[in-house]
Amino acid sequence: MTHEPEDITTGYLSVLSAASRLLQEELPLVQRIHRLFGLLRLAIRYRDARLTCWLQSARPGAHRQQIFSPESWAYPWDDTLTRSVALGGKTVIKTIALGSAGQPDKNLPVIPAGYLGAPIFWGGRLWGVLELRNDDLRRFTGRISELIEALKPLLAAAIAQEGARLPQLPTPRFAGETPIGLTLTPSLRQKMIALNEQLDRTIDLHELTGVILRRALEGSGAEAGAVALVDYDKRELVLHLYEGYEAERSRRALPALPRQRWSWEIGLAGQAVQMRRPLLVRDAGREPGLPNAMPFLAELAAPIIVDDRVLAVLILHSRRSTTFTEEVLAFITTLCERAAHPLARAMSYQAAYETSYHLGQVFSSLPIGLALLDLNGRVIRANPAWNQVWRLDAQPQRPSFYVGIDLVEHLLARLNDPFRLSEFCDLGQRTPDQTFETSLQLRNPYQELHVLSVPTRDSQQQLTGRLWVVSDRTRERESDRLKDEFIGIVSHELRTPLTSILGYTEILLNRQDLDYESQREFLQTVSNEAERLFKMVKDLLDVSRLEAGVVKLNRWAVGLWQVIEELTLQLHTQLIHHKLLIDARTPLPPVFADRDKVKQIIFNLLSNAIKYSPEGSEIQLTVRRANADDLPATHPPGQWMLIVVRDEGIGIKPEDQARLFERFQRVDNSNTRQKSGVGLGLYISRLLVELHGGRIWVKSVEGSGSSFSFTLPIWTAPANEQGQEP
Repeated sequence: MTHEPEDITTGYLSVLSAASRLLQEELPLVQRIHRLFGLLRLAIRYRDARLTCWLQSARPGAHRQQIFSPESWAYPWDDTLTRSVALGGKTVIKTIALGSAGQPDKNLPVIPAGYLGAPIFWGGRLWGVLELRNDDLRRFTGRISELIEALKPLLAAAIAQEGARLPQLPTPRFAGETPIGLTLTPSLRQKMIALNEQLDRTIDLHELTGVILRRALEGSGAEAGAVALVDYDKRELVLHLYEGYEAERSRRALPALPRQRWSWEIGLAGQAVQMRRPLLVRDAGREPGLPNAMPFLAELAAPIIVDDRVLAVLILHSRRSTTFTEEVLAFITTLCERAAHPLARAMSYQAAYETSYHLGQVFSSLPIGLALLDLNGRVIRANPAWNQVWRLDAQPQRPSFYVGIDLVEHLLARLNDPFRLSEFCDLGQRTPDQTFETSLQLRNPYQELHVLSVPTRDSQQQLTGRLWVVSDRTRERESDRLKDEFIGIVSHELRTPLTSILGYTEILLNRQDLDYESQREFLQTVSNEAERLFKMVKDLLDVSRLEAGVVKLNRWAVGLWQVIEELTLQLHTQLIHHKLLIDARTPLPPVFADRDKVKQIIFNLLSNAIKYSPEGSEIQLTVRRANADDLPATHPPGQWMLIVVRDEGIGIKPEDQARLFERFQRVDNSNTRQKSGVGLGLYISRLLVELHGGRIWVKSVEGSGSSFSFTLPIWTAPANEQGQEP
């Protein structure tokens, strides 16, 4: 058993003594309970509190009252839990989940919370239930239970005293509209006075509607209630907040979750909106448009009106026909009138906040760089893409960042024309009411940016600064360049063989004196050129299919030595002026690959080596198991076969190697311009290698030849579930 320190125990006794004196004062029960909640906060650091009490008896039809602590939480109370505590008869301290599926508001995050529920039994009768909530269950431990138990008889006496003051009201015989011109009773007047300060200081819409609903429940004794906002454009009611409905019945009475909508042509709430006055029905189960099984005997709908426009409607339900007395109706009418302007203020604030929040999301999410500048060119606000497009991420920025100074300084080493950006900034300063745009080219890395600068104004149309819109058009320009280059290369490559085919065909058709050898030579030329056209068209189709993802691999255990022998015979005529050295360290394990695709990759690499190597030079083909040192750092793990094609050709510049495996890329020098091709062979090879899971790369020194390497996965038994070794 834990022992509390003596000073804490003394503090509990002081609170209990003060609570005893407070509950015996001649004040309305609501005021006494509110003061008790403040007193309890000295001993128990709770988040919010509620007292549910029955002023005459704890039975259906009894006068129930709910009193909430002035400090309210956004999470609604769980009345099902309250009933279980009342039926259990014992104090409950446990952890509950707020904002879960069982809670009305799905927009609130789910959080754990500490809960203390204490049924107030005294004299063999249930007088009420005292509930406390907090975000930390540990604050409800120690001797707090003893303090709550000591308070129960004091609370029971206060509730009994208040119940004795209530008159026995007869049940009205008919339903009617809300009476007007009634004077509030002293207790209800005190509730309105206590409510005024909360309404004036609350600007959050959800919090304000919660205050209105809870004070309406507290002052009327209704078991359930809701606040619905009015959508005039769609002629609908939007459920914003509700409390007190049993989970198994709420779906019949109101939509299951907040933000649900229904036509204002349905139910008493819609009628109150259209008639702009409070309405009361004593037998809600018989009201037209509502389900017959609706478990309420009385319904009150009171509109909240500002400037003859209904902003919201307060809906209250009770299982007792005597709940909504004339005094209660007067209180609800006064409450709606008093809450009208605070609600209008909160709704305007919420609308402005939502608009600002949505614009902020758009501003932050756009991939285009945006920056608001003041009249001096200082950046007031910028989205994340602004830093990314200028590459300012790793650059420390001063607290005040000026585009005309800091941006130019940061980009000085990268700008091809620094004065272009400086002049652009000066234009905005000299003529702040004009719109300007420019294009900037940057190097290391290469970028082409488009900058648009437009003036910004306030609500009085006074100039406040400028908005810069910066878009990176490097890819667009690169795409246009590739398209133009492709058209130029393909048109040239198509025109050359077609010219040869047409020319030699015309000679064969028109000249009858050609001997057999000449005819054979001409036909061989036509055949070679036609084969060249066929390969070009085949490469274009292969690229299209690979990029579309429709190429499927027919993978088996493939022996590379047989593939090499077939390629040697196929390239025999092209290797007349070159030496091919094959370094295959047998025995070679098979690879798990598509045989035809592997043959196509090696053929492309050998063809390039032959094409760009001088006559008489050596071309070396090496095949062996890859070691860890052979592979680049980003290569995936596993067992790999390494295939390397080395030549003694012209070599490749370092800046050209990075884009060598892209489509339509060719090394631009005097030697390559003399060679035919559209620049798709290496691009196709890369796509096929990566389709197998491997990688392809190049090492080259300009003027000293090149080395192209790629990897294929080695065949293992578990990997060969779809094929078998031939």
